[in-house]
Amino acid sequence: MTTELARRAADGDTSPEVVAWIADGLRRHLAGDDLEHAFGLDRASRLRERNQALRDAAALLERDDGPWRCALRLESAIRRYESRVGPLAVRDPYTPLAPIDEALRRAFDTGQRIPTTARNLFDLIR
Repeated sequence: MTTELARRAADGDTSPEVVAWIADGLRRHLAGDDLEHAFGLDRASRLRERNQALRDAAALLERDDGPWRCALRLESAIRRYESRVGPLAVRDPYTPLAPIDEALRRAFDTGQRIPTTARNLFDLIR
């Protein structure tokens, strides 16, 4: 969520949620936290955020056929996002996205490497 708030702030969003995140981050920084940690943008926070976004995406793809099949569907969804949806979302950040694509966008927005094999995704979502 923090990378999404950072993206929204960079786009000029001044909604109460974004302003509260900025104010909280600045308070933490002034209290002694380094800037990345104060805003929840340090590597560990971004990895947790990426993993949660991928779990959210997997939950949207879940059926009664088990986590391995879900990992295979997630692998396909990631490929589709990388090749088609992601480039559109970069060109126009206000493009409406399906819930699965919104979850994947949150994962990609973290800037962390996204697991792309069903095996690695299975390890993450099971």
